[in-house]
Amino acid sequence: MSAVTFSGLASGLDTTSLIAKLVSAEKSSETQYTTQQTTISNQKSVVDALTSAVASLGSLASDLALPSTLQMRTASSSDSHVSVAASGTAISTVHDVRVNQIAAAQVASSDTYTGDTAGIAGTGSVQITSGTTTATVSYDSTDTLSSIATKINNANAGVSASVLFDGTQYRLMVASKATGSANASTFTETGTGLGLANPANIKIAAKDAKLTIDGVDVVRSTNVIDDAIPGLTITATSAHAVTDPDASVTVANDTGALTDKLNSFVTAFNSVAGSVASQLTYNASATTQSVLFGDSTMRSLQGVLSNFASQAFGSMHLDDLGLSLDQDGMMSLDATKLTTALQTNPDAITNLFVTGGFAKSISDMSKMYSQAGDGVLVTKSSGLDDQNKLLQDQIDQIEENATALQTRLQAQFTAMETALSAMQSQSSYITSMLNSSSSS
Repeated sequence: MSAVTFSGLASGLDTTSLIAKLVSAEKSSETQYTTQQTTISNQKSVVDALTSAVASLGSLASDLALPSTLQMRTASSSDSHVSVAASGTAISTVHDVRVNQIAAAQVASSDTYTGDTAGIAGTGSVQITSGTTTATVSYDSTDTLSSIATKINNANAGVSASVLFDGTQYRLMVASKATGSANASTFTETGTGLGLANPANIKIAAKDAKLTIDGVDVVRSTNVIDDAIPGLTITATSAHAVTDPDASVTVANDTGALTDKLNSFVTAFNSVAGSVASQLTYNASATTQSVLFGDSTMRSLQGVLSNFASQAFGSMHLDDLGLSLDQDGMMSLDATKLTTALQTNPDAITNLFVTGGFAKSISDMSKMYSQAGDGVLVTKSSGLDDQNKLLQDQIDQIEENATALQTRLQAQFTAMETALSAMQSQSSYITSMLNSSSSS
C-alpha cells in the first residue's frame, strides 16, 4: 500500500512539488552518465560496423589469395562448328581445331506393324545391351507397341523407346541414350521377335566424334571433349565441310572479369578506409567532431591501410596494376593501366595478390582487427560494453538513492502534516471552550 500524503492540507505548503524538486536535484548527476552512455553507444555502432567491413574485406582477400580465383580465362571460336569454354588452368594461346565427324547415338527400328494394338507383336522377349548396361524385356499378347516401349523405358537399359507412325505403318524406335560406337545397343530376341536385332533396322549408326586438334587426331565417344587440353572444353557442334578452313580457338585472359574482381576489392577496401577517414577527418565548421575523432585504434588502422600503397609485394607494388591511394586513404583503380599491365604480363594480378602475398597481408590485417575473441576492434567493442555497464551501475544507484529519498521525504512531510493538523484541531477546541466560557 502506498503512503498516504497530505500535501499542504495543514501547513499550506505544496509538499508534492517540493518533494519532486528535491528528488530531481538528487537525480541531477544522472545526466552526465546518460550523456556518456549515448557517446559510447555511438562509438560502439561505429566500431561494430567497421569490424564487419574489415571482416568482409578479409574474406574477399582470402578468396583472392587462391590462384584459381584470379586465373580467369575467356575462349572463343572462329566458326560455329566448334564452341569452347575455358577455366583458369587453360593456357592463353591459339589452337587449330577441325571437326571431321560428330558423335551420334544409335537409333534402331523394329519391324513394321499395321497398328499399335494388343498382341500385334506376338509373344517374346528382347535382351538389350547398351555400353555396360543389360536388361531383358518380355512381352505377350496383351501388349501394344506403346506398352512395350514403356517396359523398355522402365528397364533402365541405357536406351529410350517410342512408337513412330509414318502415316501407314507403326514402328518401335529404340535410341541409345549415349553417343559413340562403344555405346551402340545390341539386341538378342526370343519368340516372335521385334526385328530390333536385324542389322538392316539400324536407322542411325553410332559414331564417335573425330577431331583434329593442332594437327593431332582426337577420337571421343561424345561431342563434348574436356580432357584433350587442360582447362579447355571443346564442343563439336557440326562437321567442317571439305572446303571449310579449320576453326581457330583463342584462349585469353578475361580482362573484364579480372577488372570486376579488382573493383569489388577496391569497394571493400574503401568501405573500411572511408569509415576510418570519416572518424579522423577534422571538420573546422562543426561544433563537435566524430565520436572517435583522434582515437588511437582508428589512427593505427588508418596507418596500416596507408602503408599498403608503399609496400612491395614480391617484385610488385599496387601502382603496377593501377591501384593507388589518395590523401584520405581511399583506393582507386586505373583501368587503362591495369589493361596495359595484363597485356604485358597476363599473370600480373596473380603475382601481386598470390605470389607477392598482398592478399595474405590484407587477410592477416583483417584477422588482427576483426577476429572473434581477440581482434583489436572486437576487444574495443567489448571494452565499450564494459564502460556502458559501469555507467549503468552508477545510474541505477542514483535511481535507487532518489527513490529512497522520495519515500523518506513523503513519510516526513506526511508526519509533519499530521502533527500540524492535530495541533490545529486542538487549537480550535481550546478557542471554542474559551469563547463558551466568556459568554456564560
